[in-house]
Amino acid sequence: MKLYPQNIEQKLGFDVLRQKLDAYTLSRMGQERVEGMLPSTSIRIVQHSLRQVSETQALLAFDDALPLTALPDIREVVRFILPEGAFMQPEALLGVGHIVGNIRRLKSYLDARRTKYPALQEVALGLFPQKTLERRIGETVDDTGQIKDDASPELRRIRRNLLRIQGELRSRVMAELRRAEKEGFAADDQPTIRNGRLVIPVKAEAKRKVTGFLHDVSATGHTAYIEPAAVMELNNDLRELETEERREIERILRDVCAELRTVAPEVLNSVETLGEFDFVLAKARLANALDGTVPQLNEKGVFKLKKAKNPMLVLRYAQEKKNIVPLDITLGEHFRSLIITGPNAGGKSVAMKTVGLLALMVAYGLPIPCHGDASDVCLFQAIFADIGDEQSIENDLSTFSSHLTHLRHMLTEADARTLIMIDEAGTGTDPSEGTALSQSMLEHFHRVGATVIVTTHHGALKVFAHETSGVENGAMSFDEANITPTYRLQTGIPGSSYAFEMAERLCVPTAIIERAHSLIGTQQASFENLLHDFARKNEALSVQLKRLTEEKAALEASRKQYETRRLHLEQVKDQIRKDALNEAQKVLDQANAEVERTIREIREAQAEAERTKIARQQLEATKDLVKRYQVNLEKRVQAREALQEAQRQKTLPATDSKKAPKKPDTTSTDIQVGDQVVVGEGTTPAEVLEIVGKNVLVAQGSMKIKAKLNQLRKVAGRQKQTVTVRHQYASADVLSTGRARIHLDIRGQRVEDAKMTVTQFLDDAVAASLNRLEILHGTGTGALRLALKDLLSHYDGVSRFEEAPWDLGGPGVTYVWLD
Repeated sequence: MKLYPQNIEQKLGFDVLRQKLDAYTLSRMGQERVEGMLPSTSIRIVQHSLRQVSETQALLAFDDALPLTALPDIREVVRFILPEGAFMQPEALLGVGHIVGNIRRLKSYLDARRTKYPALQEVALGLFPQKTLERRIGETVDDTGQIKDDASPELRRIRRNLLRIQGELRSRVMAELRRAEKEGFAADDQPTIRNGRLVIPVKAEAKRKVTGFLHDVSATGHTAYIEPAAVMELNNDLRELETEERREIERILRDVCAELRTVAPEVLNSVETLGEFDFVLAKARLANALDGTVPQLNEKGVFKLKKAKNPMLVLRYAQEKKNIVPLDITLGEHFRSLIITGPNAGGKSVAMKTVGLLALMVAYGLPIPCHGDASDVCLFQAIFADIGDEQSIENDLSTFSSHLTHLRHMLTEADARTLIMIDEAGTGTDPSEGTALSQSMLEHFHRVGATVIVTTHHGALKVFAHETSGVENGAMSFDEANITPTYRLQTGIPGSSYAFEMAERLCVPTAIIERAHSLIGTQQASFENLLHDFARKNEALSVQLKRLTEEKAALEASRKQYETRRLHLEQVKDQIRKDALNEAQKVLDQANAEVERTIREIREAQAEAERTKIARQQLEATKDLVKRYQVNLEKRVQAREALQEAQRQKTLPATDSKKAPKKPDTTSTDIQVGDQVVVGEGTTPAEVLEIVGKNVLVAQGSMKIKAKLNQLRKVAGRQKQTVTVRHQYASADVLSTGRARIHLDIRGQRVEDAKMTVTQFLDDAVAASLNRLEILHGTGTGALRLALKDLLSHYDGVSRFEEAPWDLGGPGVTYVWLD
């Protein structure tokens, strides 16, 4: 990517972000990548980088902590030991141990989350764990960088002898010192070390009275340091053991470094991968600090930002909790050039820099502070900026000359993939000439198809934008009531500079302002007044447009919710039909089995006439039950579909008073025990055996059947059937499916899900001829209880319902009685 001028990062503020990135790194390897990072113009590379950073953002926010500790730069010491026989010091070896441990832990962490973070698998593939080397280093060096005593058996033996000799030596030296003290020769009460040997301090005048070797004399000449002859041999032994210790440690280090040498290429590659991940991690931490998100990327040359914020303002106001006015802007869709006008300190330059900085951040693979899903940006091949005053005495450049130098470069290099930003166009020279020159340059940029943002106060450029297709005006809105800028960009209208209003706010004398009004001219004053009136009307229209947009979004959300619910109901309906067919098949299978068993009994009994008659009655009863069960299943399916359709359309009545009256029973008023009846729509007669309230037990063929009184029709005669009852039971509505329950718990369910659950519960209970049910819904917000009351009020089959007593659940439990 081409960037101009050289200090464009500083002008836009990216140098601050680079410093933040550097502070977020954990290693020198990561810092090198921050220092060497370059923007990309490849959409594939940028998308991959953004995916990695986005996944790392999610990892930091929602996953377990990363298993990373210190990340020292071990590349130099690893390269140092590559020649045969070379070795490193224990402290450096401890650093290698830290790195290989981090490699293993990070590899395991990412492998365990392979499907969750696919873009980070490139990192995992570049990590090569060295478990054997890691274990060997851990056995050799402790956490302080010292060689462990048990690094080898020989080292353990040497150090044990060292401890023994040191203890014996100190005891003898102390004895010699006490003797010198007793004779008045000692200059101090503690021994010391000179030339690596333990000595005693003796007064200078008595040095010849102590037998031993003189090692040193104090600077004052008052103290002589003498190694007593009695400990010379022990001191020699100690020095020999220390030499052996150094040699053994060197041998151990050479062995470990020999192991490291065999895997050095893999270790070095893994270190570079750790540095790359450290870089991605720093990007993610910066993105989280900026509340950055990943925008959509396009190759159409459109740069659209929704609710974007300038990262410099986000960082500056992070602690102060100040609100930042977001920026909405679209370039390259209806226009490629935008002329922004408005008051000084009104946000023109900030809006322009926000576009440039966010375009640069995306090219660097950094999420940006905006509404990611609604933002859609392109990658520019070049970003040019003429911002600020770069006059130079050394280079003999005035403000205007420096502007022309920048603009000359842009005129030469600009094309359709270039973003150009010009701050305060036409300034630094005669206004009319500066404006004409700026317009001429803008016309050139427009012809080559560059994307351009210009800030200015010149009215001629506003007119140019208004009259030129593909060039648009933009205004920074202003609160005239409070005489303060609102920092909100409005495209499609030119802005006023509000110079007089700002002067009034800053307490410029009234006489000066009034004189300025008279000097500006009637036509210019009318033009400014027109701009003010236009801005006010546009602000009102913007408020209405925002409200309408929000209402449209709400309607769209409702439509999607309705469509989702409709599809769900269709799935439930299909499932109900499938379940009903399965139940019907089970009944048919049972009926076929009954037929087969009856035929077998007939054959076994040699088909005597009476037995044959009874068997035929039993077959008729079974067929009748099957027929009625199939009819009942169909009714249940139709009723459920009707109920769901009513719920979907929200047209069910709301109170019990609107419930359709039940058809009065006119066929069961005087049925008594012994009467001949038929059940439901059947034709096979049955005898009433028992009547308990509204429940009846009848004998039909070889079966006993439980039915409701209002389901029976009396037929002529009270002849008692002479059939053998086999104690076989069935419901008049349905053969038992084993699904019916009397207790249901719907706590924690959403209202719509609870309605479906309760409806299925009631259907099963009715099919099983249950009488009293109990539904536990809890108190909570009361939403479930109200929805349940509404459902029960309109369910055909519920005779009444009421809350449970307080000691049995009160308003959190509802009792239901079925017809």
